[in-house]
Amino acid sequence: MAKILIVDDDIIIGDVYSLYLGNAGHRAIGCLSGAAAIRSILTERPDLVLLDLCMPHLNGFELLQAIKGDPISQSIPVVVLSSRSDPKSVERATALGAADFLFKPVRGKRLVEVVNRVLGLGALPIDDAAR
Repeated sequence: MAKILIVDDDIIIGDVYSLYLGNAGHRAIGCLSGAAAIRSILTERPDLVLLDLCMPHLNGFELLQAIKGDPISQSIPVVVLSSRSDPKSVERATALGAADFLFKPVRGKRLVEVVNRVLGLGALPIDDAAR
């Protein structure tokens, strides 16, 4: 299936999302910072990035802008996952090029559905552990 880069400074959240995606047949790669994500994008060439907005140093908005502003990575879809549910954050992420915006906490089934839709994979069977 697809290679998904998860960028979240909370290792537990990243591990949970990795489990959901792995149960759906995807390969997940975790990054705890924006700087690590930039390196991983260049070396791993993910099919999609799941991006938290609230991170130290290089926040999610800045990383999204860097991804979409670089010809090497601009075609990689980015789905934002954030506890920030204010309309301005959603509008800003969308304006910067986010393919979708999900509010935390995200259920496994919903996460996999959005990832598959954004990747153009349609509805695929989801392991019960991802629900």
